[in-house]
Amino acid sequence: MGDNREPRELDAEELGRTIELLYDAFHTVESVGGSLSPFVPTQDYVEEPITVLLEAFLERAALSRPNPVFYEPGCGTAKITGRVAARGYYAVCLELDAELAKLAAKNTRSLLVDVVQGDLATFSPRRADVAYAYLLPRAVRMALEALEGRGTIMLSLDYPAEGDKGQLAVTELRIMHRGIYVYRA
Repeated sequence: MGDNREPRELDAEELGRTIELLYDAFHTVESVGGSLSPFVPTQDYVEEPITVLLEAFLERAALSRPNPVFYEPGCGTAKITGRVAARGYYAVCLELDAELAKLAAKNTRSLLVDVVQGDLATFSPRRADVAYAYLLPRAVRMALEALEGRGTIMLSLDYPAEGDKGQLAVTELRIMHRGIYVYRA
């Protein structure tokens, strides 16, 4: 017999605990040689606040450098990249998974976006003024290492870079129960 109960919504605290459990599970997968960051799309309710923050950083970057470049390592289907590019910015979207890279290209077809199917461990964009990552800690650290010395501002949703004990991030912002770690590479 099926469960006929109506699905219930999680409150912010429950969602936070669920994210923490998923993080622990992903960390276990990572530690035994699994994916650096399994595909988990940025949730709809944080897309707009994240995009507004990214746009503010891109506007600031435009003051000192014309035509700032947005970069999203591990872009998945390019939800955030698409939102940023729709506001008129050029973007580079990196995705390891071939099927997700195809979807990202399809979703950003009419925008100024280059989708690169590649590995975070070996890809380094020529230029990136502002970046966004929704990756696990080890992958966040790798993205920062690839951008090192460029002055790139990178926002990381939920996860600080591996090894960051509070000294690496420029600041931490909060959107509801979610953390956004801001780094300068």
